[in-house]
Amino acid sequence: MNIQIELITASELADESFNIVINGLKPRETYRVEMFLSDYYCINAPMRLAHDVLWKSTATFVSDTNGIINMSQTPSCSGSYEGISTMGLFFNAKPLTNKRKKLPNSLSEIPLLDHFFVDIKIMQGNTVIAERTFIRYYMSSQISHKDIYGKHFQGRLFYDKKAIKTPALIIVSGSEGRIEKAQNIAQLLSSRGYICLAVAYFGLEGLPKHLERIPLECLVEAKDYLRQHPQVDSERIGIYGRSKGAEFVLAEESLFNDVQCLVLNSPSDVVYEGIKGKWNSHTSSWTYLQKELPYQKFRLRDYLFSKLLKKSFPKDCSARIDIGQMHSPILLLGSTVDEIWDASSAIDDIVSHYKGHHITFKKYHETGHMLTVAYQPNHRYRKDWRLLLKESKDSWLATIHFFDRHLKKRCYKSYGKDIKK
Repeated sequence: MNIQIELITASELADESFNIVINGLKPRETYRVEMFLSDYYCINAPMRLAHDVLWKSTATFVSDTNGIINMSQTPSCSGSYEGISTMGLFFNAKPLTNKRKKLPNSLSEIPLLDHFFVDIKIMQGNTVIAERTFIRYYMSSQISHKDIYGKHFQGRLFYDKKAIKTPALIIVSGSEGRIEKAQNIAQLLSSRGYICLAVAYFGLEGLPKHLERIPLECLVEAKDYLRQHPQVDSERIGIYGRSKGAEFVLAEESLFNDVQCLVLNSPSDVVYEGIKGKWNSHTSSWTYLQKELPYQKFRLRDYLFSKLLKKSFPKDCSARIDIGQMHSPILLLGSTVDEIWDASSAIDDIVSHYKGHHITFKKYHETGHMLTVAYQPNHRYRKDWRLLLKESKDSWLATIHFFDRHLKKRCYKSYGKDIKK
């Protein structure tokens, strides 16, 4: 048999879908397809999962009368998923071990993972009858990077050396404070025509050790760095914040309101108490001019009652982030079943207090707190994986289109519910 394995895709970027077509098989016979991912970083995986862990998924197919298996048309009979799904094998891949790594202390030691390998094996019984390996990229080949060490932040800049007067984005991730997740998002967005600065705000050598009393000046300094960069158009800067990073961004922009647009993923509308290791810090998460921002204290009783009754606990009005002066366009993304905090009510409250002219929101009902990059496996939730896949794709496309709409000189139709005031 002359078996050919073809991967069909619009691009080789990790946030794009791809279809696998296998030709040259015997008609109407059963085959097992195995997919292995190596050197793979998944933004939804535990932070300490080692990068050299192999990921695997399998599916059993019956070839058609022409000896073809086309994953966009041929149903999986059994394995990691069943039915027809172009990205079913990829989205259902799981790590083969739980091997953990120690997180580096310094920015320079954090690896830059710019690609991973997708190995496809065609099996009959225990025999490999065909195999092919493909490469998928987290960033385009023309993108360069360099580490930035500021007074209040550390970052990794992703940029095209040939870019001139380019729009720029600051990427801030969640309560891990580090750069790995922010970097993964920044790499992909830089490949779509932006200069991206992934920001670490605690947890690395030279930065605060814990998520407590983090200065808002961190983001002020990051914006100043981009505005002074010779390749950046200083009039076209946006910020992406997710989870605790969205709270950080909203708190800072409520005071400065000096970027062109914001994407807040799984946001909070109040400042919460900081975290010191595994405990509440008895301080605010954020400071400005060395003064703590008013914060909502963590009360175990309120937290347990909210989980038990599935209701949000009362918010401390003094801790609410005052967005009354904000007018930059905002995209809010969140889930109605967020397991970390009530992002859904936060979105409602932000929308109701926003006095500008353009705020957009999208709420999802299957994905929880981890709304991240399209197609990346997400095994945190025991839900219908097809809906998880659909929502991850939708939220990621909404993010890209929102930034393109407000920072590039072209227009896209609005995604989500556009609130005009």
